[in-house]
Amino acid sequence: MGLVLAWMAGEAIVTWRVWKGQHRPPMPGELLAVSGVYLVAGVIHSAPQGAFLGSALGWGMTLAAFLNVAPQLTGGTTTAPAKTSVKEAA
Repeated sequence: MGLVLAWMAGEAIVTWRVWKGQHRPPMPGELLAVSGVYLVAGVIHSAPQGAFLGSALGWGMTLAAFLNVAPQLTGGTTTAPAKTSVKEAA
C-alpha cells in the first residue's frame, strides 16, 4: 500500500511541476517514465526480502521529485544550466 501511495504522490508532483512550469498537462511519456521507476520499485518490493527496499526506493524517488520542485528548501537554485556553443565545447 505504501508503494502505491508513493507512486500516486510522485505522479502528482510531476503533474504539478509540468502544469506550473509549462502551463500544459504532462505528456504521456513523462508519466510513463515516472511510472517505470515505480514499476522497478514494485518488482523489488515483490521479492520475499525486498519489501522495505522497494518501499524505500519508491518514497526516495518521491522525495527527490519534491525536492526538485522546491529547491529553496535545500538552498538550491532554480536557474537553468549554462548553454555552451559547439566551438566552446570543443
